[in-house]
Amino acid sequence: MNQRTARRSLVVAAALAALACLQPARARAGDAEACFTASEEGQRLRDEGRLREARARFIACGAAACPALVRSDCAGWLADVTARVPTLILSAQDEQGQDVADVQVTLDGAPLAARLDGKAVEVDPGEHVLRFERAGSAPVALRLVVREGEKLRRVSARLVRPATVRAGAATPGGGAITRGGGAIAPREDQAASPPASSLLLPIALGGVALAGGVAYAALGLSARADADRLRTTCAPRCAEADVDAVRTKVIAANVAFGVGVAALGGAVAALLLRGPVPAAPAAAAVHVVPLRGGAAAALGARF
Repeated sequence: MNQRTARRSLVVAAALAALACLQPARARAGDAEACFTASEEGQRLRDEGRLREARARFIACGAAACPALVRSDCAGWLADVTARVPTLILSAQDEQGQDVADVQVTLDGAPLAARLDGKAVEVDPGEHVLRFERAGSAPVALRLVVREGEKLRRVSARLVRPATVRAGAATPGGGAITRGGGAIAPREDQAASPPASSLLLPIALGGVALAGGVAYAALGLSARADADRLRTTCAPRCAEADVDAVRTKVIAANVAFGVGVAALGGAVAALLLRGPVPAAPAAAAVHVVPLRGGAAAALGARF
């Protein structure tokens, strides 16, 4: 080998040695940059309340490959975030109040637990919606506010079969109101037909209206007959007592008419306003005020 060839070999060897030394330095520089990035992202996520993601970043920047200063800061932040992460203990019961484990739980639409095993699960602080789902049962959604540092908070849901859920009697969590361990379902015949007691008021008012009509007719005909008799026998010098008797019958006839009309209106209103299951007994009252030459009637009702 001549002198030129030997010199070229030495140059190539020196270049290879320099490249070999440069690669670890570049790798170390890349690791340090990743550590700084993880540290910054962890602090941002922590301030946003995304504590679980922040903890993962602090674990990354606390690795042995990171600079000592970064590792020290991330170790302190990791301990703080770990203490602030809330935990929940989830449970569910069936209609009989027995614990069930084959329940899936989602947190704000994302999977949280595939099965209830009694172990605590970590969540981020804030307002969340927990949804419990079990085959053959109606799902239950619970809205809750989780606080930082809240550990081992117990959250339970009551799961019932859809057929046993009482219509219009759902609990705030979506379950059914139960009695004695079982859900209550209304009978179709009870929901379809109102109780007989709801017809008492319309029937009573209808009777009053009928009686008022009969009394109006009788008193009106009698007053008219007496007035005709006085006109043909003594008018215009009839006795004051005879004239007052005719006036009294006219007033009484008008009062009976007003009572009958008011009672009829009350009966119609009671028929229209009665429900399948009355919440409270209805009360109605007819007020009649005699006036000179007639009467005024008013119907008051309380439902």
